[in-house]
Amino acid sequence: MEQINGVTTYASPPRISASDENSGDSGAVTVERLAQIRERLTEPFDPGEIKWRVTATSTKQTKQGPLKRGQLAAYADPRAYTDRLNEVFGEWGWTRDYDVEVAHNFERRALAEKNKPAACAKIVVVSKVTVLGLGSHTGVGEEWADDENAATRAEAQAFKRACSCFGLGRYLYDFESTWVDLDQSGRPVHTPNLPDWALPGYAKREAQRLAPNKRGQTRHNIVEQETLAKVRELCKKVGHSLSRFVLKKHAGVTEPGKVGFAKLTIVFERLTDIAKGIDRLRKATEAIGEQRYAAICREMNLASESVDDIPDRVALKNLLTRVEAEASGQTAAAS
Repeated sequence: MEQINGVTTYASPPRISASDENSGDSGAVTVERLAQIRERLTEPFDPGEIKWRVTATSTKQTKQGPLKRGQLAAYADPRAYTDRLNEVFGEWGWTRDYDVEVAHNFERRALAEKNKPAACAKIVVVSKVTVLGLGSHTGVGEEWADDENAATRAEAQAFKRACSCFGLGRYLYDFESTWVDLDQSGRPVHTPNLPDWALPGYAKREAQRLAPNKRGQTRHNIVEQETLAKVRELCKKVGHSLSRFVLKKHAGVTEPGKVGFAKLTIVFERLTDIAKGIDRLRKATEAIGEQRYAAICREMNLASESVDDIPDRVALKNLLTRVEAEASGQTAAAS
């Protein structure tokens, strides 16, 4: 790791967790590190991130009249992919590039059937995703140019296909075709339940805890209240700015009481990770002294030495790295 114009760069990707005990950057990606990366990249997205798109329709006659059905495909917004890459590698541990071209004179049968010109151009986008220290993958996306959002759709498609080469979101291609009834506006009347293999670990555990007992009762409300109480305690421990950062990023809210149950567990886990980093920071601060710690906070342009003024996870990671390095140096000098 080195500083260039005040920006930290990495010879290998930043570590996954702020609570990882092996915080040093050796410049080599170990087998253990690769296993961690693979596990995090292949882990399914939060169920709340999954959306459904109608990809084909059919109509059949029934006694009640025509019934329209649609074939659904599961997908996630590109922001879910970006968030996961940031969590695993840090905002500066990966990059993406786009190459956009317009290809002309494609025959489009859908237009010909509507008595419109059958020739149409396509927007073709090639996205290259690079992870520092690991390599690059590319993906291609394309959309018909007569779509006003063609460039945005093609970019998203290309980016997600490149990510899938790293394993991120690859599982979404394994869903079987699902047909559901559509309403008068062509929207699904209901969406399918995700299979167990398409749930992240915490969601599987939550589903098991919330499974009905022999009397058909669930622990939904009890578990929700217990988890919410733990989240409130963690918010106090990590401070105002860091708690708001986690709540906003993973639940889209700024107060624990507004977190939906589907995202409450992931907020709890992220706050727990941050809290471990805070514990390590306090231990290292004791070793170097309050005055030196305050000086480091000023050098890093933090508003104050208070935990409440650590703005986000990246700032915590950088501060923790700096303070622990000095603490280790003092210990080595004393011995």
